[in-house]
Parts: sequence; structure tokens; C-alpha cells
Amino acid sequence: MEKHRITLLLVAISAALMGLMGIQVKWMRDSMMLREAQFERSMDHALFNVSDKLEQLEKMRDLRRLKAGKKLLRKLDALRRAHDEQAALSGGGLSLDPPLDTSPIPPDPPDRPADPIISSTDAWSEEDLADREAMITEMVRSIYADARPTDIKERIAVHVLDSLLRTELRINGVQGAFTYGVFTEDGQPVELGLDPRWEGAGNEGAVYRQRLYRHDLAGPVHYLHVGIPGHRGMLWRDMAPLLLTSALFMAIIVVAFFFTIRTIFRQKRIGEIRNDLVNNLTHELKTPISTIGLACEALADPSMPKTEQQVRTFVAMIRDENKRLGSLVENVLQSAVLESGHMVLKRVDLDVHALVQDVVRSSSMQVSRRNGRIDLDLKAEIHHVNGDRIHLTNLLYNLIDNAVKYTEQEPRIRIASVSNDEGITVSVTDNGIGIAPSEQRKIFDRLYRVPTGNIHNAKGFGLGLSYVRTVVERHGGRIRLESTPGSGSTFHIFIPFEHVSTAQAVGGRG
Repeated sequence: MEKHRITLLLVAISAALMGLMGIQVKWMRDSMMLREAQFERSMDHALFNVSDKLEQLEKMRDLRRLKAGKKLLRKLDALRRAHDEQAALSGGGLSLDPPLDTSPIPPDPPDRPADPIISSTDAWSEEDLADREAMITEMVRSIYADARPTDIKERIAVHVLDSLLRTELRINGVQGAFTYGVFTEDGQPVELGLDPRWEGAGNEGAVYRQRLYRHDLAGPVHYLHVGIPGHRGMLWRDMAPLLLTSALFMAIIVVAFFFTIRTIFRQKRIGEIRNDLVNNLTHELKTPISTIGLACEALADPSMPKTEQQVRTFVAMIRDENKRLGSLVENVLQSAVLESGHMVLKRVDLDVHALVQDVVRSSSMQVSRRNGRIDLDLKAEIHHVNGDRIHLTNLLYNLIDNAVKYTEQEPRIRIASVSNDEGITVSVTDNGIGIAPSEQRKIFDRLYRVPTGNIHNAKGFGLGLSYVRTVVERHGGRIRLESTPGSGSTFHIFIPFEHVSTAQAVGGRG
């Protein structure tokens, strides 16, 4: 995928993700505002009911306190009983709600005749009864308005107010603690003998109020204030499951987006590396093939004089280039083996010092062509391991080949060995260009080559060190790099002895 397409895709996905997050935040905010509006409506409804019931209770107390009120209540009770009897005989009908205070009404004094009881309701409909009750209620309000006490402390029973508040708040779904108090129109608190924390409702952050005795047009105005401490926290707790689920899904989308973008860029990098590999492979194969072809044509040309020295030179050239082709093919095959994960080791008892000396003899011609040399410092007291001869030989060839390729001057290569109770360490040191610290962790990655700007004097596929690390790890060992840019590099290869490898294998199975 081209770079500008990846950029457009990244911008499009980022914009979509930001838009989705914005919509999610707006939805959360709107949901919270809706919850607050519902909570306010519930509070208003609860306080309205409390105020209305307080006023109804006061009306009933006023009626029971006066003789005329008792008379009216007896008439209402008689009408209600007659209506209930008629409804029972007819098998149905609407039953009027009982009055708030249904305690028996005492009879009139004996020196005064009782009022006649209306007993016939045949001609009265339910609507007539409701109209008569409303009319009587309004009559009572107008007659006894002046006789009602005006001191708010005498009109409100604290225990009744507290009970009504708790009941109505519970009915309207308001849970938790609350504070309340009664205040004048100008915001002054009224001393009702409540606990100070209840009468502090006017100082709460979220305070709801409702007018008390709102039908008293001439009396003083008082308000009931109710405070709900931490009501916003309560609303957020109610929404917590939904918010957490939403946040979880958003986090999953963000993480998936991150890994998707990383995978896209990684695949793009792998594609570029593969293209570079194909280009390098074409160039690397083309050079030895051309050289072999020229040498063969020179040997086959009858017009060209051939001395014995010239023939040996051409034959040596063909042999060297053929080895080079074999090495290139071996690198590609090694890469395929590593990618498939089926590297099989044929372990034998192996003398590491003898192996190193064989590799040095085979590589001396390559090093001497650049006027270089290989120095040996083999001091390991124990130098026999149980390993694969072919893979360990290829490992050393790769390290020497890298030392020669990445050295701008005459190569000086030093191979040393030391041993301890656990295994043998072989160190390969060169005087090459070195490796920057930022690149040292990447050089063992497959197909990775240290960038050298626009200069590509050193040829290769980026397979050698990846193969080296795999061989070392398959032998149960480890590899370590020490390098300073401009001062060369040292690769330390540790291969454990057979008894250590066996102990590690047993421990791993245990």
C-alpha cells in the first residue's frame, strides 16, 4: 500500500474515532442532564404532595374542632355510607375515598337536637356527590379561614411533616439522606425544634422548595426547603454500569485501532524489506553468474592465448564465484528454514577449537584479498560441546563474513574462547564501522540491515545475524553484542556444555 493511502486511511479512521468519542461524551452528558431533570420533577412532585397533604390535614382538624364542622362531616359520612350501600346493591360503582381523618365524630350536646341525616341518594349521581363535596370544602375554607391560627409553628406538626416527607420521597424514588426546614418568603429559617442538621436545608448545594398552605391568600408565605446531599454523586452512581460499559467498549475500539495501525505500518515495512531483498538478491546473483560466464567464454575462446597460470586463474575465479552462489542460496534456504520454524539439529560431540580453525582456514583467502588477517586466542580449557557441526560452522562463517563486509580498512579479526563450569564462550571481534546503540537490538531481526544512508557498498539480505541468533538459541545458548560506532564490534557466543543443557531440559519439563 502506498504511503499517501496509508496516511489517508489513518486520518479517516482517526477522524471517525474522534467523532465517535465526541458523540459518546455528548450522549453521556445528555443522559446526565435527563437524569437531573427527572430527579427535579420527582422532587417537585413529592414536595407538592407533602404541601397538599399538610393543608388537607389542617382542614380536617379545623372541621373537627368546630360544631358546624362536625355537622358537615356527619352529613358527608352519611352520604358516603348511603352511596356505598347503593353501589353494593347494584353490584359495582365508584366508592368515594374516605376522609383523611376517619375517627368517629362525637354527637352534638344533648340540649341541641341532632341535624337530620340525609338518607336518600337515589337521585344523586357520583358526579353530584363529588360536586357537593367540593362545594362544602370551599364553604369551609371561606368560613373558617379567619379562625385558623396564623403562626406556622402551631400549624405544622414536626413528626407529621417528617413522616410525609419520608413517605413521598420514597414513593417518588428518591433514596438516601435528606435535610429539610421551613423558611419565610425572604429566606429566614423558622425554628421548629428540629435537629440543626435538618434545619440547615437552606445551605445545601441542591435545594428544592415548595410553598406551604398555598390556598391561604391573606396569611404569611412560608416555604418548605428540602436538601439532598450529594445528589449528583447519587445520579452518577446510578449511571455507573452504563458509563463503565461504554468506556470499556471505547477502550477496546482505541486499542484495536492502535494495533491495526501498527500492523499496517509493520506490514508496509516488511513489504519494503522484501522488495529490497529481491533487489539485492537479483544483484548478488547477477554478479557471480556474469563472472562465471566471462571466465567460461575466455576459456572456450580459441583465439585467446591461455597460459597455465591464466587457466588456473580462471578456474579459481569460477570456483570462488560458484562458492559465492552456493553461499547466497544457502542464506535463502536458511531464511526459509527459520520462517517455517523447522530447524533440526544433528548433535554430535564437537571440538569447538577444531571447528574454529577449519573455518579460519577456509576464510583466510577472503580476508587476505583485503590484506587482512585473523588472529586466534583460544584459551578455553574445555572446548567440547554437543552441537550441530553444520549450523555452528555456518554461524562462524556469517560472523567472519560480516566482519569483512563492514570494515572499511584492512580487516583485523580476532577470535577468542574461554570456558567455565557451564559452557564455552567464543568471541569474534572486528575493527569495522561498528553499530549504533539504537540499532543494536534490531540487528538480530530477520531481514533487518543497518541503514547506511545512500551508500550500499556492503551487500547482503539481512538474514545472517537472525540465523546466528536462532542457531545459538536452539543450542540453549545466548548471544551478546558489544559495539561502538567507528571502533568495531564484538559478538560473544555462549554454548552450554551437554550436562548443563540436559539439566535445563529436565528443569523445563518439571
